[in-house]
Amino acid sequence: MREGFRLAVFGDVHGNLPALTAALTDMARRGADAYICLGDVAMDGAWPAECIRRIAALGCPVVRGNADRMLLEEATAFAPRGFPDEEKLHAIGEWARTQLGRAELDLLQTYTARAEWPDLLCFHGSPERDNEELTMHTPEARLEELRAEFGHQAVWIGGHTHQPLHRELDGWVLLNPGSVGLPFEKRRNKYVNLARAEYLLLKRTTAGWHPTFHRVAYDVADVRRGILSRKLPHAHWLAREWVDGTVGDELLDG
Repeated sequence: MREGFRLAVFGDVHGNLPALTAALTDMARRGADAYICLGDVAMDGAWPAECIRRIAALGCPVVRGNADRMLLEEATAFAPRGFPDEEKLHAIGEWARTQLGRAELDLLQTYTARAEWPDLLCFHGSPERDNEELTMHTPEARLEELRAEFGHQAVWIGGHTHQPLHRELDGWVLLNPGSVGLPFEKRRNKYVNLARAEYLLLKRTTAGWHPTFHRVAYDVADVRRGILSRKLPHAHWLAREWVDGTVGDELLDG
């Protein structure tokens, strides 16, 4: 692989087409040579089928997230777990299932548990489970347990938490690009969804992969209009959950 090669890694799109469009436009502007998607492509947003098709058009590896897996499983009745607004979120997730045809479901079937590149391992939650959270606080003993089973690549990249992460460990690094379609933030004791798309760009150097984190703001009115026009369950509530995501572009230099 040539020096200067740029690999864009992104995930947690969650059916948000304006966010995905903003992210892919910025990736192309920055000279991305290839892409890897970390999954959770469709569920929870107004454009589930469109996001599946848009990512399929990239021809890139796509990792299967827990939300992708759920769309391939039988629908389940709502079962409370004690989370805020969970009944509304369950209804919105089930609506996404009704928007997918055979073509989109077949594409979901092609998603893989993990994706590997030279010195790089990508997954959704962890290499073992699509709903495991790997964070700054995950015990090193757990990480070493996973590496003993899944490989000692210099860079591991996961999604699922919707929070950017750059964690240096003994001889390797654990990264998370954040979320393209559903980043969130706590404001005044309430979580809100931010109209900004987060992703990671890896540049190949003589020393290995050099990461930079990016976040791109887009018009919050676009996602609100989509939610209302598509008539999602609890559409007015969901539209109000979205706020402006204007930010400085560069989040973190690795």
